[in-house]
Order: sequence, then structure tokens, then C-alpha cells
Amino acid sequence: MSGFVLGIDTSNYTTSAAVVSSDGRVVSDERMLLDVKKGERGLRQQQALFLHVNRLPGIIENALTALDSEGALRSEIKAVAVSERPRPVEGSYMPCFLAGVSVASAAASALGVPLLRFSHQEGHIAAVDPVTGDRFLCYHLSGGTCELLDTKRTKEGYDIRIIGATRDISFGQLLDRTGVAMGYDFPAGGALDRLALKGKSQGLMKPLKINGLDFNVSGLETQALRSLGSIPEEDIAAELMEKIADLLIRLTKKALKETGAKSVVFCGGVSQSEYIRNRLSDDLDCISFGEPSSDNAVGIAKLGAKNIWQEIL
Repeated sequence: MSGFVLGIDTSNYTTSAAVVSSDGRVVSDERMLLDVKKGERGLRQQQALFLHVNRLPGIIENALTALDSEGALRSEIKAVAVSERPRPVEGSYMPCFLAGVSVASAAASALGVPLLRFSHQEGHIAAVDPVTGDRFLCYHLSGGTCELLDTKRTKEGYDIRIIGATRDISFGQLLDRTGVAMGYDFPAGGALDRLALKGKSQGLMKPLKINGLDFNVSGLETQALRSLGSIPEEDIAAELMEKIADLLIRLTKKALKETGAKSVVFCGGVSQSEYIRNRLSDDLDCISFGEPSSDNAVGIAKLGAKNIWQEIL
């Protein structure tokens, strides 16, 4: 049986929809960042929910238009997949995902096809999953998440166990807060990455400490904000990226030794940093970043396709 799966994801900062075919091909990938006012460092959940509700109809229509351009029929959609919560654990909840679940439920009912529910985290992993074998370590590094996961493939998707994480703020929050303080728009990670590539790390900030496989990040934010005005912004950005990369290298080596895993995959917006990718690739030979991804519905659609056609992923 051939056909397509429509995936929908409404994370805190991106509205997205994607269509994946029965052979795993991404037919469409439509996404739009939620608007954050200049100088602000994020959105309240009610704001995010309102924006998702208003943007979903247009985003989904754009995703489905790709089927029309291929000469395919919308009736060939065999399932609708959606992210319903941040993580695949009991009690994981954010109101912004209600927008996607509501629209996905209506779409599945109208089409007479199954509604498949996953977590945003599982979608992140599936969007970049390029590794072989049934087990691997995975870093989920996004705006609000900073976790090291022991990940095993299952028939439906993944069995995920958190083995390491930040004890305070995430890398994404560190970069966004520092970037906004510099005058950049939120989210500011991309701007700081471009700055870092022009700057030079001079070892002026203290390395991040590891406790088991956990760590603290907020002290680095304090050091960065205190440096504004006395150190060139590009050097502050380079220093932050260097400290993040240094921690990830040390943490990865320790985690591989303790778990016996053979490979590591990175997902989430922070892992798309060119500076961090270059540094890690120089020091680690068992890592993969997959194809570029951000908060989007591609992984959710792929998970839906896997559940309909088991050869996917």
C-alpha cells in the first residue's frame, strides 16, 4: 500500500506541517516561526496557542498543495500524525500542542484515517535519525531542552531514557538571552553562531562543570552578560560556543564509556550551530548531525509513516 502521511507539530516557537510518502520521501515541509516582540525573550503559552490556531490552516494548506503539484490526490493520505506533548513521559504537557492535536483530530476524522500521536522529542529524533543499530545516544538541544538521551528503536518509534541534562537553563536559553541582550531578535542562536565564526575564544570564561552526566549552564550566562561592553560581541559569542562545545565533547566521551553505546546523534536547533558542529567533528568520530532540522513536523510525519509502513526509518 502506498500513500502519504500528514504530520503536524505546534511547538512553542514554530507552527509546522509536513507530508511524507510511503517510501520516506519528504514531499513538503512547511513551517513558520511565531512572532516575538523586539527585546522579549519568548512567548507565554496562551500567546503561542493563539498564534498556532491562526496559522495552522494556511500552513497545512501549503503542505497539501505539494501533493496537488505532484498530481497526487489528497485522498491518498493514509494517516495524520501529530505531536501531542513535549516528551514521551507521563505528565509531559504544554498547552501549545493542543492547537495541533485539535486540528489533526479534525483532519483525521474528515479523511477517515487513523490519528497517530507522538511527542515533540520523538519527532526531533526521527527528523535527523541517520544512524544504524538499535541503540544510540542522542542529544536534544533546543530552545527549552538540553538533554542527553539513551535511545532505542522500537516498532512504533523510540524508547527514550534521560541519562544527562542541564540542572538549570538550556543552551538555547543561554544563547537567546545573551543575543537579546546584545540587541538581536529572538530566537538569537543563529545570530550568535554567525558572530562566533567571526570571533575568537580567549578562555576568559570558566568551563562548565559536569556532575555525573548532568551540568549547570546559568553561570555562563552571568559571565557573558557581565562581559557586554568590555569584550567584542563576536568574541563573547565565540567564547559561549566554545564552552558549549567543550562540555559536549567531555560529556560525550564520558557517556560513551559509561553506557557502551557506539554512536551519538544530535537533534534540535542548537545542534545546527556551524561553530559547534565544526568543533565536535574535530574531536569526536562517532557522531552524526543528520540533515538540518529545527522544530518541525517532518519527524512526526516520518514516525507516522513508520507506523503505517514499517520499512520507514
